[in-house]
Amino acid sequence: MLLHVRPKRDGDFKLYIDALTKIVPWFFSLDHTNYARWIPVHLRDSTLKDIHPMVFAEFLKGNSLVKKTSHRFSAIAIDQGHEQNNAAVKDDERAVGLTANPAALKRRMVSGPEMSHQLKRERS
Repeated sequence: MLLHVRPKRDGDFKLYIDALTKIVPWFFSLDHTNYARWIPVHLRDSTLKDIHPMVFAEFLKGNSLVKKTSHRFSAIAIDQGHEQNNAAVKDDERAVGLTANPAALKRRMVSGPEMSHQLKRERS
């Protein structure tokens, strides 16, 4: 499992592809059907070097991940970063039911980044 975590934390795309390639057989042998089915497809889709060389170059620079701090080994997957931001907004409890009121949603869209910044400062 750590073989899969390290490339994400370090932002090493080549190591990420290598790690997934090595753990794919485990998904089959441990009967993890969805992973066994979709990780090989993901690996096939990850042949960006030939299809989209500019995207591949950005991924090699670590731009397929989110770094919430400047500390080494702190990168996380983009979807995990989104989930953490959503959780922070929902913890505030003012985000629940926003889509029902368009004016409240617009206020939240405008003030959201500053509120998130303030919440982050309070937690530090």
